[in-house]
Amino acid sequence: MAEKLRASERQLNLLGALLKARDGLLWQNIANVEGYNDKLPERSRQKRFERDLHDLRAQGLVVSRDLEDGARARYTLDRAACLMPALNLRPEQRLLMFQVGSAYLRDGEEGPLSSLLSSALLKLQAGAGREGLPAVVPPSLVRRSLRRRPAEAGVLQEIGAALVTRRHIKFRYEAPDGKTSTRTVAPWGMVSRRGGWYLVARDLDRGAPRTYRLSRIRAPLALAWPDRDAPEYDIPDGFDPEVVFSSEAFGAGENSFRNVQIRFDPQVAFIVRNEFEGIYRLDAHSDGGATLHLPQAYAGELLRYLCEFGGHWRILRPAELRQHVMAHLKGAISGKSGGVA
Repeated sequence: MAEKLRASERQLNLLGALLKARDGLLWQNIANVEGYNDKLPERSRQKRFERDLHDLRAQGLVVSRDLEDGARARYTLDRAACLMPALNLRPEQRLLMFQVGSAYLRDGEEGPLSSLLSSALLKLQAGAGREGLPAVVPPSLVRRSLRRRPAEAGVLQEIGAALVTRRHIKFRYEAPDGKTSTRTVAPWGMVSRRGGWYLVARDLDRGAPRTYRLSRIRAPLALAWPDRDAPEYDIPDGFDPEVVFSSEAFGAGENSFRNVQIRFDPQVAFIVRNEFEGIYRLDAHSDGGATLHLPQAYAGELLRYLCEFGGHWRILRPAELRQHVMAHLKGAISGKSGGVA
């Protein structure tokens, strides 16, 4: 029963409710949260909530209390204050952490931390440059990989193995406009964004770095020159996959929209700042909102991102993009949408 919940369980329930409520919670909302919804007198349940709120604040959470209509209190969690700072590791620190973790997985044994540790090591590997990893990694790391989206599962393991051993690969790639072409690349790194993986690689035919969404890679994926000895290439000194990725986060090409500006409401602006500050221009507004400036973007790639913030964004320019997105949304609502180019 609710009154038997431990304080830690109640506080987790309260934290979850605050995280989900973008506009904050009134007491009548909190009174429905498991742990505060029992049959004790309302004042007793309110005191229990106030004690739990005090404990959460003591742990560093920032929860504001604002009065509405002169009486009702609304509680709002500052999500930005909950975000962990960026983990800026020096190459030697990254290497040490990788070696310690891989020693645990060296022989492929299953331990209580195997799955979580394998995921963490893959993320370390994703941003590693030439000196970031040892020459040999445990096969169990590549085997486990990350259980990501089904469309990615078939290629993530093969790309991870090619990246670790520095082998060229080739594959069919479907562009945002639906056209496919064969790409031959030297994998340089992987970046995880919004629940998906992206490959940052040097495209041999184009002679320049490119970013590929793993879910757009089509079979067959294979070594470009299986008879060659590894390693076949070096990753440039100072290479940062995040920087290369950011230049094409929403696609780049002749059919993309240029000089895009999107305004985000205060409720979601902190998420956008956390993801793109220092990469793209971001104008802060007095109400807590922000305008994101993108040099270029495909409508489809952009809309997939914007749909995560339903009702909390507005495309300022270009007007053609705004009209394109509006037409797509109207078509989706009417059930006649044929997709976004």
